[in-house]
Amino acid sequence: MTKRLRPLQLLLITYLLIGIVYIWATPIFEASDELWHFGMVEVLRETGELPVQDANARETIYRQEGSQPPLYYILGAVLTAGIDISDADIWREYNPHAKVGIANVDDNKNIVLHDDLHPPLQGTALAVMMLRGFSLLLGAVTIAAVYHIARTLFPDQPRIALVAAGVTAFNPMFLFIAGSVNNDNLVTALNSVVVLLFVKTLLNGFDRRRSLLLALVLALATLSKLSGVVLVPVVIAGAVWLVLRNRDWRGFVFLGVAMATLWAIIAGWWYVRNILLYHELFGTAMMAAVAGERTDAANLLTLVNEFEGFRIAYWGLFGTVNVMTVTAFYTLMDLLSGAAFVGSLWGFWQLWQTKRDSLFVPMALLASVTLLGFVSVGAWTLQTYASQGRLLFPFVGATSILLAWGWHTLTRGHGLRLAVGALAVFAFIVPITSIIPAYAPPSPLTTLPDDVQEIYARYGDFVELVAYQSAERRYTPDDMLEVTVYWRTLQQTNTDYSLFLHVLDDEGQVIGRIDTYPMGGRTRTSQWQDNMLYAETYFVPLDELSPDHDNRFDVRVQVGWWDIQTQQQFDVYNDAGEPLDSVVLVAGGLVDADTQPTYGDIPQLDASVSFGGIIDLIGVEQDGDTLRLLWQSTGTIDDSLTVFAQVLNEDGDLIDQGDAPPVLSTRYWQPGEIYITQHTLDDHEPAQAARILVGWYEPTNFARLATDNPDNAYDIVGIIR
Repeated sequence: MTKRLRPLQLLLITYLLIGIVYIWATPIFEASDELWHFGMVEVLRETGELPVQDANARETIYRQEGSQPPLYYILGAVLTAGIDISDADIWREYNPHAKVGIANVDDNKNIVLHDDLHPPLQGTALAVMMLRGFSLLLGAVTIAAVYHIARTLFPDQPRIALVAAGVTAFNPMFLFIAGSVNNDNLVTALNSVVVLLFVKTLLNGFDRRRSLLLALVLALATLSKLSGVVLVPVVIAGAVWLVLRNRDWRGFVFLGVAMATLWAIIAGWWYVRNILLYHELFGTAMMAAVAGERTDAANLLTLVNEFEGFRIAYWGLFGTVNVMTVTAFYTLMDLLSGAAFVGSLWGFWQLWQTKRDSLFVPMALLASVTLLGFVSVGAWTLQTYASQGRLLFPFVGATSILLAWGWHTLTRGHGLRLAVGALAVFAFIVPITSIIPAYAPPSPLTTLPDDVQEIYARYGDFVELVAYQSAERRYTPDDMLEVTVYWRTLQQTNTDYSLFLHVLDDEGQVIGRIDTYPMGGRTRTSQWQDNMLYAETYFVPLDELSPDHDNRFDVRVQVGWWDIQTQQQFDVYNDAGEPLDSVVLVAGGLVDADTQPTYGDIPQLDASVSFGGIIDLIGVEQDGDTLRLLWQSTGTIDDSLTVFAQVLNEDGDLIDQGDAPPVLSTRYWQPGEIYITQHTLDDHEPAQAARILVGWYEPTNFARLATDNPDNAYDIVGIIR
């Protein structure tokens, strides 16, 4: 007869299977700080010594992680000792255009360059995967510890244990970090075991064997990451409460001596080293200096303003802190977290009312672990840019218990198993829908789509621009301008060239830009095959406009290639081989709705003149050879129209003309908006300028907008004289 799996066993198996998907989905070194964590393993393997940090020499293979307690890296060096990682520098080829730490960017999410997202398991790739597997197993230790903490606290309510372990195991961010090379995994596992032993001590009293084990694990935790130190005052506070309750002074002293002795033997040397090298116990000032100290003044308001990114990074901010999943997930977890907080408060109130000190105090101490965790992460964030909720993972032995307890208090356990299952399903989907697409380069095309705008421009002898697509819509400052370009490769190259897309205003000034390797950094020109057709879509962020900048104009995109090493741009040619100054694509219009345009003192007409029922002429002014016309949009305009301004003599002959489109194409106008067009005309004598006709026409066929005047043109000569 087959033995049925217990809930924890089933949960751990599911966690491990999903965790393997995360490991497979995340390219080498594309997890949070994995590049630097592996660098620490590498330097320990090569030198057998811890590095000495120098704020003036930050560009190392380990960066700020060289300031971390070393236990995880020592274990990593031992685990990978038999693997040749002499090829590590090949994997460490940086993407010069990487957008690290910018949440939900559309391009250059990869910190390093990848020629193969799933390479053979050998050399550095094998070492990284082995360390990721080790981290995943540490995550399983954490989950098991969380489960047993809840079972110890709530032996008659097994659903709390299942939910606490489930919300830990199937938190997409926990899975992501657990599937990466990161010392958080070791300290999280050790801290969770500390909390388990601590809770058992609070409920059952001092026990020498358990106290010795608690002291040992706590010392190891403090040698894994400074997050382990956060538990020390909580353990001391709990021990004080316990001795005052049961008067077991021998047990209290034994635990204290064991903690002090084992910490001094196991971890104390590293803290003494900090004092000798950096003149500080924890080394955080040096770590912040290497990581990059804040350049702005930080305070509590700073933490509040950055809390959105903080809570996103607790549930799912992947890659190098720049890959998100669906927005609705974060909103849902915000609501559930708020509900858990309310439920926990209600639970504490019930325990207080019923005077259940034996449970109230352990839960209060778990709450203090969470609070101290927030304080420690906040203190670190005030020194450097580190508003990441995942830094609270070392305290999941407390936070997950409080979450599950809060939900259980509100729901009496109804629906919680189903919720855990739903979270597991979502966690499985995330790497497939969010992580893998962030790094997978698009496949070449066989033909151009039918709806593209064909164009031709050849850059040097290696690639030609054959078509493009743009939304050609109305944008606002801080918007993202969308453009798709189509390339045909001419010949292979051994050089990695960069593409630039510059958004230009009406005066040719750059108001938005992207510099990138092809496909948003997901491939490079040295890997392109000749005679292949590629399409790549970019979303270019538009800048805020200065107060004195025109606030309505057409935008264009200048496209070019350059060599990042030499800083030289490619020469560009048309299909006849003739050189071009640049390649500029029509992209849309920009309107700053927050800035009202000024019309000066243009005299307005007594009665407006309608053109096509969609544009009214409402004002006219002539100053020398400059004619200014004031228009108001009264309907939806589908085309980009041009204003004609014609000067006729008494015989009806055309003697001057100053046609000009508006700075913002009419297709982007909205009803009720007012615009000015400006036209240059020679300053004719009244006898010469018998008539000055204005109106609108479609440039492609010269069809004029209808108006109640001959030739669909309105004579303004009588108005301006």
